[in-house]
Parts: sequence; structure tokens; C-alpha cells
Amino acid sequence: HHSQAYLHAGGQAAVGALLALRHRLMTGEGQHVDVSIQESVVRVTHWSTATWDMMKAIEPRGGQTPGSATNITRMWPCQDGYVAWAYSAGANGNRYSLPFVKWMEEVGMADDFLKGINWETLNLYELPQDVIDRMAEPTARFFLRYTKAELLEGAVKRGVRLNPVFTTKDVLASVQLAARQFWVEVEHPELGTTITYPGAFAKASETPPRIWRRAPLIGEHNQEIYQEESGTTRQAEASPGKLQGKSQRQNPKKKLLEGIKVADFGWLVAGPLTTKTLSDYGAEVIRIEGKTRFDPGRLSVMFKDGISGLNRSGTFSQWNTSKLSVALNLAHPKGVAVAKRLVAWADVVVENLAGGVLKRMGLGYEELKKIKPDIIMLSSCLQGQTGPHTNQSGVGSLLAALAGLRHIAGWPDRPPIEIGVYTDFIVPHFSALLILSALDYRRRSGHGQYFDLSQYESSIPFMTPPILDYVVNRRVAMRMGNRYPDAAPHSAYRCRGQDRWCAIAVFTDEEWQSFSRVIGNPAWVKKSKFRTLPARKENEDELDRLVEAWTINHSAEEVMTIMQAAGVAAGVVQTGEDLLEHDPQLKHRRFFWELDHPEIGSYHALGPAFKLSKSPCELRPAPLLGEHNEYVLKQILNLSDDEIAELVIEGVVE
Repeated sequence: HHSQAYLHAGGQAAVGALLALRHRLMTGEGQHVDVSIQESVVRVTHWSTATWDMMKAIEPRGGQTPGSATNITRMWPCQDGYVAWAYSAGANGNRYSLPFVKWMEEVGMADDFLKGINWETLNLYELPQDVIDRMAEPTARFFLRYTKAELLEGAVKRGVRLNPVFTTKDVLASVQLAARQFWVEVEHPELGTTITYPGAFAKASETPPRIWRRAPLIGEHNQEIYQEESGTTRQAEASPGKLQGKSQRQNPKKKLLEGIKVADFGWLVAGPLTTKTLSDYGAEVIRIEGKTRFDPGRLSVMFKDGISGLNRSGTFSQWNTSKLSVALNLAHPKGVAVAKRLVAWADVVVENLAGGVLKRMGLGYEELKKIKPDIIMLSSCLQGQTGPHTNQSGVGSLLAALAGLRHIAGWPDRPPIEIGVYTDFIVPHFSALLILSALDYRRRSGHGQYFDLSQYESSIPFMTPPILDYVVNRRVAMRMGNRYPDAAPHSAYRCRGQDRWCAIAVFTDEEWQSFSRVIGNPAWVKKSKFRTLPARKENEDELDRLVEAWTINHSAEEVMTIMQAAGVAAGVVQTGEDLLEHDPQLKHRRFFWELDHPEIGSYHALGPAFKLSKSPCELRPAPLLGEHNEYVLKQILNLSDDEIAELVIEGVVE
């Protein structure tokens, strides 16, 4: 929807370009950055490849509650739209469901049945449908009583994890974005007006990103550029700058980010995917984690062979390649003291804990700057470190709802669908860019800096066209299923076999002629109602049925091959198995790295979606929890055996 594939490829291209620039500064050589749009998307959908890799299973599509035969509502109508909410039980029951039921109780809407539930012992997946329906009735009535804005305010106040599904209009009215002065007015002299744009994707203490002028009109700068070309304003070719100190030409084996040291407090997805770019290109990234308060990503489903364990998660093993792990108890003052010594060693500190958490531990930027004046620190939390909603609890699915992404996902005649923690795969493009540019700025100026990255704000660039459409034309973007305004047919069509599909997109009249020819020019393609794109758009339901009547007789691979040979865009809707085992392009480009992990054995990890012609990356398996305790404490921090033994006895090193 709205060219998400190209946006992810753009993020990867920017990261690849900055890495290549670093190589040029080190060696004086340029190189080619070869970005694959396909790989950029596979990185986002790698849940399916991890499921196949770990369990030899194909991940089912959403719909009913995963792992259950019953239907648990996750999307509820409210007064002016939809809100995403699901009851939690077991360990999270008291944390999430209880405050919600108390809120219903406050306003006299919780019945005795809901009030009587023991959330900790409840197993949602074993409940019969009629009990689930009894829970749902008062809940549905409660939501219908309020607007999205009222539900959001109430949830923030009470610490309830609830996601109002914002439209583009709601995003522009966000209280949090206004408080952080996110929106900027950009002048458009040719229109005689200013237009509200999404602003910077992060706040920075030294080099804040900003829009400094609107996009250029066609040919607007011809004169300046031609003058430069003819040499009137051009200085003699400057040779590329070098990194300080002696040139590193003598060691072509040196990895691109070798020598860069990163203290990584990141967890779950957005933090680890940021530092994965650094570690895969040679930076020494040390994960600071613990057993008392471990990274929930380590228990992210898709365990190898279905056997759970802190070192067995297939997704964790994807996100944390090439890193080291030290296990410290940060709830212990001495644990914080050891972490501070690692900061003194580091060039970069990355964290994506909830807003203010590290600061309260005594590991905020102001503290760290005293230890290491030129430290680069990136804090990436859900809604930024300031503003009225900075402490709202949630995960990426909250932001997908708040950023307007969720509202446009799904079918026009049905509620919005679940798109998971989608924003966790948008944010790392921006955070890796910030760190790479901050390293360059530090080389030139000697200054470190602090980035306050709001994952909410850095997800909005992936919604800019529909947001600007609302700003300029007051048009609210809606769900359109698999359709696209400028193409018909444009959808995924059922093919021969069990759950096999192929996407087909026909944009031009010429493509329509080719499409008609390869399906055998049936009589219906000549009808006036299908002759032009506007006519096909008008009769799209019928068109889709007719196309599928043809595709259903062919395998998805045949449909793709036939269409592509005729110059019509088409692609098999691939499963995790297809991507890992059969896709010839991914195989040819060696996108997946086969790694050998001490506990789960051989597994496949994602590389970057780009290839650098002179600076290859190198992936190593993700670390076991605390695997590098001895190396970190002895080699890096120079602690004696006695000191280490004491820390172990006191429960500081886990």
C-alpha cells in the first residue's frame, strides 16, 4: 500500500550509501551499492522465513486468533472509528486486562462476570466461544460509548494498552505530535502558500535533521547546475578526505566498521535491528542484557523444533547476528557501575527501552557524557522522550495504529486488519542512518551527540503521501484491499493447488493487450466494459472473477512466468518455504546466510538488502545469553578473577 516496498528499499539504499562513503574516506575508493527491493521486503516479512527455518511450518495468515479454534475480537468499533484491543491472560493478565476492567468498572460498565475473572490463571486459548462472547458483550458496549481521542486519553492515564486506529486526519490532530512540534510549515512560492509536512524523524542535540526547502520543480535548478558543469563555480577536484590518522589502505581485509565499539541496551526488534547493521559490518556490538530482566525477544515465538528456551528463538537469532552478550543485573547498583565502564569503552550507546527508563537507572545521556564526553547515544522509544504520551505502554502495533498505517490495511468493506509490529521494521533504517552520520560528524568535529528518536515520528514518513493528500485535498485515505488506483487487474489471484496465489498488475493499455493475448484472448476481454483502464476500474469485481477463472487452472509459478514473459508485472505470493528453499533470485544473491549456532545448530539469517562491491558484510551467529561474560569483563574491562567472582556471588554478573 502506498509503495511501502520502495520506501524500505530507499531506507536500505541510504544506509548502504553511508557505509560506502565511510569506505571512501578510509581508502579513497568509490564502490557500487546494489539494492534489492525484493530483499528489502523479505527483511520485513522474515517471520515467515523464520517459521519455516525453525519449525518447517508455513506461517498461517492472521484472521482468527493464532493458536486457537475460537474467534477472539481484536478490533472494536468505537464512536468515530475503530480501536484495537485484546484481552491478555496469564502472566500479562493482571498487567493489561485488570486495569481495563477497572476502567469499565469506574464508569459502571463492567458486569459481575468480567469482574470475577482471575486473569492470572485464565487460559484464553482454552475458553469456549460462548464464554469469549460473554466477555465481548460489555466490552463492545463500552467502546461504542467513546471516541478514539477519549479512549486514547483514558488509556494513557490508566496505563492500558489500547490502540485507537488513526486516520490521516487523526494523525495530524495528534496531541503528542503537537507537543513535540513535529509538523513543519514548508513554503511553496509557486503555489503562493505554505503546506504542513511531517517534520524530522528524530531530535538531535548537535545536527538536527530538517526540511530546508520543498522538493524541486522540474528543471528548477538547471542554470545553477549548468554553470557548475561549465566550471564557472567549480573548484579543482578535491581528493576525498581521509579518516584522521594514517591512511588504512594497507589493510584491505579490515572490515568497514572495525574498531567501532557499541554498548547495546536494545531489546525486542527496533533496537536489535539497528545494531545488527553495525555488527554485520564489523563493529564490536556488546548486548547488555540479563537473566533477571531479559530481552523478551529471546522468548519471541518460533523456537527451534518448537522447544522453548532463552537461546532458541528463531527471530531473536535473526535480529542479533554478529553480536556479543554480557549478562548483567541492572537492578543492582554494581550492575549499573559495570555498564558505565562499558560506556567509557564505547563509541556508541543504543537503547530502545521505554521513555526515561535508562535515565532512572543513572544511565541517561547527561550521566554518560560525564564518563565519555564524545559518546554518541541513540534513544529510540515508542513516542519519544518528551510529550504527554511519552510513557504510554505498547509495542509496534500501537504505532502502526497511531501512524495511520493500520487504518489503510485491509478491505474497504471490513474493519482494518492486524499488521503486527510493522513499525519495528521501519525505524531501524532511520536509526542506523543517524548513527552512521553521527560517527562521521564526530570524525570531523570531535563531538558526540544525543538522538531522541520517536518511533512514532520515524514511522510517519512511510505515510507521507496519504498525509499530504489530506493536508492539501482533505481526502482521507481508505482501505482498498489489493487494488491500486492506476491499475486493473491488480490483485492476488488464486491459482492451482492448496493456498497458492499469484499477484498480477496491469497498468497500461499495451499491458492489457499483452495480458489478453497470453490468456488466449477470451471473448470477454473485447467487451467495452474492459477496454480502457477507467472502464476496468468501474467493473473491477467482475474483472477479478474472470481473471481468477483463468489463474485457477495454472500453478502460481506458471502464471508468473507467462505474465512476465509478456511484459506484465506478476509475482508468486511466496511462503517462508518458497523464499528460503526455492526463490532463484534470493539464492543467486546469497541473501540468507547459513550460520552455525551453539544451541540451535544450523539456521538462516537475513543479510542487508544491499551488496557493497568492495565492502562485504560478514554474519556470525547470534550470542547465547551471557556467552561473552568472561571476554567482556576480563579482556575489555580488565577485571581480575577475584573481582569477577565477587560480582557473580553478589548476583551482578548473571
